[in-house]
Amino acid sequence: MAGDTNSAILCFDFDGTLVDKPSDPYEIARLEEFITHMQMRGAAWGINTGRTLHHTLDGLKEHGFRLTPDFIVARECEIYQLNQYSRWVDLSDWNRRCAADHKRFYKAHSKFFKRLAKHIDTEVRGARFISDETEPAGIYTNDYAIMSRLCAWIDAQKAEWPELGYQRNDVWLRFNHEGYNKGTALLEVRRVTGVGADYTFAAGDNFNDLPMLQPHIAHGIACPANAVPEISAHVAGIGGYVAGAPATVGMISAIEHYFYPDGL
Repeated sequence: MAGDTNSAILCFDFDGTLVDKPSDPYEIARLEEFITHMQMRGAAWGINTGRTLHHTLDGLKEHGFRLTPDFIVARECEIYQLNQYSRWVDLSDWNRRCAADHKRFYKAHSKFFKRLAKHIDTEVRGARFISDETEPAGIYTNDYAIMSRLCAWIDAQKAEWPELGYQRNDVWLRFNHEGYNKGTALLEVRRVTGVGADYTFAAGDNFNDLPMLQPHIAHGIACPANAVPEISAHVAGIGGYVAGAPATVGMISAIEHYFYPDGL
């Protein structure tokens, strides 16, 4: 895909947006019919997810997809494409820069993470700070309200820590460098493929999708009926498409709305 000039980009969050459990094989096949038709018109499609690359590929198999995405954004920031040998490789030098900036980020913010861990231990019940090889810095909470309060506390620290970013999905949160998220990753895909915002479609259902659900990134913006209320309100507020159905069926209707108003 790198270096190609595509007519459009279709970019989907995975869990809760492109798929939900259990998947209906007919719905997946119908979605793939629309995506295939878009590909025949020169479009590229991809997944923008908090999952790792391999977890995403496992998810595609689990939900019965026959189509392979043109690109995958994994962990909300790593961008991959298939090469001529059907191996997933970096789309550009983005992943190298991303890894280097995050290595520096976690080291530079060690004092903040210690402050956060102490705050959770002494002031917050029902929350846990996570730090291991897989997740250098993150949070899990017992419920939605606890996470919302913690996010408000984190936001209040940003004046002191301007590079501090995070990606929230319901009761899970991972910290990241402010410059890397689903929105900046999609901008990089657009840069490499030569597609402008006018011909970019983005869909998501949760807080970590918000950076790509912005008019300067995609003019076709959508969310499924099962999106969290804050995302539904945001999409509606900018004139995007709030589907009347959840997940897969909602994405089919969103594609119809933006690309096939007169039918396939």
